[in-house]
Amino acid sequence: MTFDSLTFALFLAIVFPVYCLLPGWGARKNLLLVASAVFYGAWNPFFLLLLGFTTVFDWWAAQRMEAAASERVRRAWMWAAVGASLAILGFFKYAQFLANTAIEWMALAGITYQPLDLGIILPLGISFYTFESVSYIVDVYKRRVGATRSLRDYALFMTFFPHLVAGPIMRFPDFAQQIASPRRATVEGTLMGLYLVVGGLFLKIVGADHVFAPVADRVFAADYAAGTAAAWLGAFAFSGQVFCDFGGYSLAALGLARMFGIVLPANFESPFASVGIAELWTRWHISLSTWLRDYVFNPLGHYRRGRSRGYLNVMITFTACGFWHGAAWHFVVWGALHGAMLVAERMLKDSPLGAWRLWATRPARVALALLTFTLFTLAVVFFRAPTLAVAWDRVQAMFGVLPAKVAEFAWNGEAKTALVGLIVMLAVQAWLKPRRGWDWLAETPWFARAVLLALMLIAIVLSPGRGQTFIYFQF
Repeated sequence: MTFDSLTFALFLAIVFPVYCLLPGWGARKNLLLVASAVFYGAWNPFFLLLLGFTTVFDWWAAQRMEAAASERVRRAWMWAAVGASLAILGFFKYAQFLANTAIEWMALAGITYQPLDLGIILPLGISFYTFESVSYIVDVYKRRVGATRSLRDYALFMTFFPHLVAGPIMRFPDFAQQIASPRRATVEGTLMGLYLVVGGLFLKIVGADHVFAPVADRVFAADYAAGTAAAWLGAFAFSGQVFCDFGGYSLAALGLARMFGIVLPANFESPFASVGIAELWTRWHISLSTWLRDYVFNPLGHYRRGRSRGYLNVMITFTACGFWHGAAWHFVVWGALHGAMLVAERMLKDSPLGAWRLWATRPARVALALLTFTLFTLAVVFFRAPTLAVAWDRVQAMFGVLPAKVAEFAWNGEAKTALVGLIVMLAVQAWLKPRRGWDWLAETPWFARAVLLALMLIAIVLSPGRGQTFIYFQF
């Protein structure tokens, strides 16, 4: 059941009116909890049991942690809960990768084993709800928040269907503060929420699936011998695709939550208008970047132990970020590349060259924004390619080291559509950059909003229907 499916439309058409009609906040919370369980259980009921175990054990462990008489016992409960969540994630997400890696390393030593298929299916959303679980346990241990006595409230935090499968990654204090008092669906919130849902579906169905995916899929096919132009266009197309896909999901999630009176944190804020990779990570997958800052980078010591140690901490954090994204070496390389670019950028800013007034001029900032997008795109090759070898082939092609047989590149309709889409996307993000959040939308004249809504709906209805699974459902 995905946001762009008719099944979900039917699900929402049943749940939302009932939510509006129920008189008590307790009853509405019960409905949201049951609806979220149905939403997730529709994928695989077994995985709902797994999510239920994580939820109940976290809630119980936090109670024991808060009641502990000594710091040693508190720490033991903290590690038990964090360890259980990470062990479950590690088994389902990384066991097959570790088994394959061990066999490959054994082969290098002359010991041959047959490939081992563990038959493990990755539960949807496990990477996201595991991070939410860990943040709650750590926050209770650090006494940033008290352990909730309500299992229902904690279960709703973990399972709330708009953000369950692919985020944004919530923090319990933010969610608990909202549901502490009754939430109701309002006309204003419903209209704004529906508008954001349509905008998210437009990004996904039209932008990701129709404008960018055809070019990216062709160029990144393992048997495609890309030339320089094709390699660059394919990489830029995937940058557009992954933004429209994941940004579209996040926007729809924000809209759905707002319909029910709950505000989720923004996950994307015009990232491709950023000047520098550091700024980009304050605008791209914001809930993940802030989670990594608070629960990995800061505990490692930030820059408090010196500049060199800070650079190492950046590399550790973003290499871990890459590994979180996928159990494959090309994801690790993608994360490490972002870490290396952040370190290089920090070194440049700390040097005399970083204080050059030229960087503050408008032309220089536009050029730096385009360079930032290009560097992001270069790194994203390792995110999109099916293997490290294919990624390296595409990078070589991008820099003119071409394969023996280069596929003929034609500026056909798909290529021209992707190029126009890239230009429009960058221009829109440049316009939106100073307008963080969505409050500006309510201040826009109703006629302009109506025209934009109509155009998005028409484009969705007339799209060819190449529906692809949301990219981040795989992580």
